[in-house]
Amino acid sequence: GASVVLTRPDHPSGTDRVAEVAARQGYSDADIVVNLQGDEPLMESDHVAAAVREVRKGSEVGTCATPILDPALLSDPGTVKVVRRSDGTALYFSRAAIPHRRDGAMDRAFLQTVPALRHLGLYAYRRDALLRWVALPPSPLEEIERLEQLRALEAGMTLGVAVVEHAEAGVDTLDDARRTEQRMRELGLGS
Repeated sequence: GASVVLTRPDHPSGTDRVAEVAARQGYSDADIVVNLQGDEPLMESDHVAAAVREVRKGSEVGTCATPILDPALLSDPGTVKVVRRSDGTALYFSRAAIPHRRDGAMDRAFLQTVPALRHLGLYAYRRDALLRWVALPPSPLEEIERLEQLRALEAGMTLGVAVVEHAEAGVDTLDDARRTEQRMRELGLGS
């Protein structure tokens, strides 16, 4: 029953795909546009609402993160990490372990005391911010880390990061897909 729009196949990112739709005449009155990525099939509705709230509070883009408590996730380059400013906006996103403890182990006990956060594949944008983002050329940090949100940060855009207590992991590998299928069956979402 949902409205579906087929986008061009040459987009380098989900942000570009969503922007193509947002730029169309039938969507020009949208104030906030949400990009819920397909590799996050178990994203919760309250996470979407939290990202939208970040935009309504004044950020150009809203997103979510959840605490990292497993040291293996902190060092995994497939897990995108984010650190925030004191006002809750993003300071930096990385595939590296951030924050990094210079002295001592980044063990489970330490991770319960620091703001190590896993970024979730979800964005809410003010429509004008989305269109500005995709008009920017790829940035040096974006190309190094392979993280599109660094383009917006390098351009001075504000990304509000809501911290949610828990989030299911996304799907990046075949093992992730199997784990997610099992979890969906447990939740009564699969066949």
